[in-house]
Amino acid sequence: APQHYPKTLGNSEFLGKTSGSGVQRWVPSRSTRREASNEKRQNDANFRKVRGILNKLTPEKFDKLCLELLNVGLDSKLILKGIILLIVDKALEEPKYSQLYAQLCLRLAEDAPNFEGPAENQANQKQNTTFRKLLISKLQDEFENRARNVETFDKNDNPLTPEEEEQRGIAKLKMLGNIKFIGELGKLNLIHESILHKCIKTLLEKKKKVQLKDMGEDLECLCQIMKTVGPKLDHDKAKSLMDQYFGRMRALTNNMELPARIRFLLQNTVELRANNWVPRKAYIDNGPKTIHQVRQDAVKDLGVFIPPSNDSMRNDFFRENSFLPSKIKFDRETFSGLADMFGQMPGIGIGTGPGVIQDHYSPTMGRHRTNQIYNGHVGNGNGSSQTQFEGGSRLYNKHNQISLRPSQSFMLNKNQVPKLQPQMTVLPRAGSPLGQLGLKTNPPPIQEKPAKTIKKAPPTKEELHKMTETLMTDYMNSKNTDEAVNTAKEMKAPKHLLSEMLNKILVSSLERSDEDKELTSSLIHALCTEGLVTGENLLQAFQGVLDQCPNIEEEIPLVKSYLAQLAARAIIADLMSMADWAHQLENGAHFPLFLLCLQQMVKLKDRDWLTDLFQQSKINMLKMLPEIDQKKDRMLEILEGKGLSFLFPLMKLEKELLKQIKVDPSPQSIYKWIKDNISPKLHTEKDFVNILMTSFLQYIAYEINPTDDGEQFAVPSKEQLDEEKQLLLSFKPVMQKFLHDHVNLQVSALYALQVHCNTKAFPKGMLLRYFVHLYDMEIIEEEAFLSWKEDVTQEYPGKGKALFQVNQWLTWLETAEEEESEDEDY
Repeated sequence: APQHYPKTLGNSEFLGKTSGSGVQRWVPSRSTRREASNEKRQNDANFRKVRGILNKLTPEKFDKLCLELLNVGLDSKLILKGIILLIVDKALEEPKYSQLYAQLCLRLAEDAPNFEGPAENQANQKQNTTFRKLLISKLQDEFENRARNVETFDKNDNPLTPEEEEQRGIAKLKMLGNIKFIGELGKLNLIHESILHKCIKTLLEKKKKVQLKDMGEDLECLCQIMKTVGPKLDHDKAKSLMDQYFGRMRALTNNMELPARIRFLLQNTVELRANNWVPRKAYIDNGPKTIHQVRQDAVKDLGVFIPPSNDSMRNDFFRENSFLPSKIKFDRETFSGLADMFGQMPGIGIGTGPGVIQDHYSPTMGRHRTNQIYNGHVGNGNGSSQTQFEGGSRLYNKHNQISLRPSQSFMLNKNQVPKLQPQMTVLPRAGSPLGQLGLKTNPPPIQEKPAKTIKKAPPTKEELHKMTETLMTDYMNSKNTDEAVNTAKEMKAPKHLLSEMLNKILVSSLERSDEDKELTSSLIHALCTEGLVTGENLLQAFQGVLDQCPNIEEEIPLVKSYLAQLAARAIIADLMSMADWAHQLENGAHFPLFLLCLQQMVKLKDRDWLTDLFQQSKINMLKMLPEIDQKKDRMLEILEGKGLSFLFPLMKLEKELLKQIKVDPSPQSIYKWIKDNISPKLHTEKDFVNILMTSFLQYIAYEINPTDDGEQFAVPSKEQLDEEKQLLLSFKPVMQKFLHDHVNLQVSALYALQVHCNTKAFPKGMLLRYFVHLYDMEIIEEEAFLSWKEDVTQEYPGKGKALFQVNQWLTWLETAEEEESEDEDY
């Protein structure tokens, strides 16, 4: 409803008027008040429904009640905020059931309406829902004010009254309940790890003007959050932080300023982590239970059979079935054993809260009190009543005091009853003597779903290392890949530790023979094929070994050579790509490991295979060298030293061709050298034509002007111009051999000419002369010239200046071509 500001004494300043009797008050209309009242009434009704749903929440009814909660009417932030307040209050009051309430929050965070605006991406949208924001805000408020209520009682110098002691206990229970609830939400990723770390830091840090002995509540909360969510936070990425936390906690355990209880709490938490988060005592599940679990516990621990809670079974069990005569008379003492165990006194049952079964069969329950059976007597037909089952146990002893001892007819002698066949006290069949009542007989079979088997905890990092060592030892002895893969399956390594397992496999094979390395590669290939590990896991494992290289090299000097063999086999088997492997070794990291890996691949395959793979990977070899060596000449020198220069044949051409032309500039000699040293597959490459044209132009420039005098280039003599033309004409056969009928390669030759002129600062007329010569000698076709003119690229510098020099000639060429085509038409 819209907010209104009535002109009352409280807000007269807002209206800019002074208060007084003459001020007229604004009174909302009757319809407005009715709307506000209806809205408040509707909200109150919704919150009552939510309270009822939360009171009924159990593991069995979880899905059903979640749907009911979502259908309450979550149509505004106000309703959502109210529901969050109710859930948090329940979680704080009942920390035993924090896990159940955290699961409820997870469901609401996923399915509740979102009143926030659309986020930029889907990931942020999930993190920024209205429910999650309101929940975190409420928990933050509770966390920041965690010790406020407890400190209120601690500041009182006088002894606390029993009522105050109780209130202080409730306040402390809520404080620890909030911490546990935060931890449970963290386990479900509803609260980010960074927030959990911030909470831990806040609890650990020493506050100003606060003595250490007064930090007991914070340290107790710290132990609670570590116990709840510590195992989730204790992973490799956060190991340094966790080590710092526990180092501080270990120091506090020896500080005598702290109370002994807090020091022992800290010590228990430190020992819990040291024991891989496995508690010393057997874990007792005090959380919510299903009815099936409670029945199992009753049969196992107390020997009591609790029938299913449905009307037909209840009627059959207590009234008209084969176990109970239709007209039998009995008193309430028959049920005393069951009643004693599950609450004989009025108002006392098994318990309250989520996951607890109410005692539907207790004689004290209100729904049964009007029934004569549950009042202890049954009419015998003549109007008189008498007590039956005199031989049975009595609720009252001879001193008329209440006996809390269960009836013997409901107790089992555990030494006489097999564990797999629990017994109970039942009523005799019709016709049995009354004196035999209370004898033990086997109950009818319980039709229940089989109990879920408890999954074995996954191995820890240390356990996985030991298991992997054993696996590799057995595998190297047996050489049975299938058996090793089955063993790896049985290990059930967690996903986040798969790279650790592969890391151990790689390290264990470094010093072994080439045959054993091949076996290791076969095992890794089999693990990938079976889907146990991925290429990403393998890359992470290699990276882990690389990080350990400085330490491993002290014991294994040739570790990089051995690692190169394993990496080469993995790339050949297509377990990881060469590009991904090269990415980890950029800027000369672990140099010369990448080159060693290439050498191994040449040995295992051949040059052509490696050349094709290297070209497909599009790896920048300069980046694979240390920064000081990232030059073309130095790179070619290093590759020649490693026998890998075949990967860059054009670099060799660029370096050697000009030398060869200077030795023998005849076309036959040049063509023969190219044919012998350059693969035919490269003859149609643009880079090859670029290098060929550049080498010819550099040779011509050298012959005309050996001293590289800029003035002679600017104003060449007639003799120099003639020599330039003759030299270009001498190279015509070679150029035509590689450029004829290849317009795209001719365009590359023109770009090489453009770059050459640009390096000489575009001497006047040089580019135009060469264009005319190439056109007249029929080395470059008209189509190539026009394509060069229209092409737009930033790859080759000087295009603007080049066009300025030859634009008029290109226009003439284009016009002449059009006229020629018109003449042909006629």
